[in-house]
This record gives sequence, C-alpha cells and structure tokens, in this order.
Amino acid sequence: MSLTRSHLLRTAHTFIENYNEWTVSSVLSIRSPSCIHRTLPSSDNHPIRNNAEFGTMLETVIPIFRGFHLYIADDKATVVDTEARKVMLHLKSRAETDVGPYENEYIFTLTMSENGEKVDEIMEFLDSRYTAQFLSRLQSGH
Repeated sequence: MSLTRSHLLRTAHTFIENYNEWTVSSVLSIRSPSCIHRTLPSSDNHPIRNNAEFGTMLETVIPIFRGFHLYIADDKATVVDTEARKVMLHLKSRAETDVGPYENEYIFTLTMSENGEKVDEIMEFLDSRYTAQFLSRLQSGH
C-alpha cells in the first residue's frame, strides 16, 4: 500500500494532538503495539522504551509538567518520506513546573505502520543541554 504525504502528515499531527492531551492513554493511543521510542543523543544513555516502559515513565513525568504543549516549531523543516513511511518534525514544547516554565526543542522522526494509521517507531532528539540544566533546577527545587 502506497501512503500519501497527506496521510503520513495526518498521522503525525494526530501524534502531536494526542501528546497534548497529556495522559498516558492518549500519548500511547497512536502507537502500534510494537512501537519503540528512542531518545537521543545516545551519549545521554536514555533507554530504548516499548509502550509499557514509556507509559511507566510518563506516569512520573505528567504530574511535573503541567499544561504540557507540543507544537511544530518550523513547518518548513518537516520532511516526509512516503517510501520509508517517515515524517521528521522540528518541535518545541512548553509547560509549567514547580521551578518555572519548561521550554524544550526536539527533532522527532516518526516511522508509521504499513497502513499509516499508527506509529511504529519514534526517534526523539532533544536539546540535551537545556534538559540537563532543567533537571538540575528541578532537583535543587529552584
């Protein structure tokens, strides 16, 4: 089955919309049962997570990041490869936390299922310097 650019983009936008509902079930609902999530850079030693592992991690994260909102930072940077069933997105996020605002930046590469309805693999590259600085603030409480 040949997937169209618009079909893959629709699934990518659903991925973002589901994230913005900010519940474990909504974030996981667009993922295929065998979906894996890789967080990069690998130098940060993030584990590769399946849905159950990612859901468990989210249960601890959701209460910390209130009003989490993921959005496209630069639509012109979006790349769609219909043959590989991949969409690459430049995204940003914002949320409120006990130590102030959280604002991060990412490149997400989503590999869609053969029918284009679910996400089979997520490769998330995040701003590791910002993340380390934020986690330090969070741990120190300010």
